[in-house]
Amino acid sequence: MRKGHFDLVKGIWERTDGIKLTIGDTEDEFGSYLKRNKGMSFICKDGRIIVGTILCGHDGRRGFIYHLAVHKDYRRRKIADKLIKLSLKQLRTHGLKRCMLMADNINESAKSFWTKMKWRKRDDLQMFSIDL
Repeated sequence: MRKGHFDLVKGIWERTDGIKLTIGDTEDEFGSYLKRNKGMSFICKDGRIIVGTILCGHDGRRGFIYHLAVHKDYRRRKIADKLIKLSLKQLRTHGLKRCMLMADNINESAKSFWTKMKWRKRDDLQMFSIDL
């Protein structure tokens, strides 16, 4: 994934149920994130069309996945599985031992997907945030 992909990637995110774009989902923030986490985020293309995305990075201690999305016409083809594996491989290369992600409480399809992928649901944590 490169900064130049932003408009196309953002389009997939906007059309994917369960993905919520926030104040951090600007082209500048996107470019900065990719620069800090070089080679960890990926796209899947069919010809010239981007049909899948994963935004991945780390803070030096834990990996994080954001905005895994596959165009609805391309689902059930193991695209998400491949994108996840690519990002996790990069995290391991950087010595990370754990990766985390956030799914909205009402996003049943995301909860089902991540459970099927053998990710552990954490009931012992709560997420807090503040806009700066």
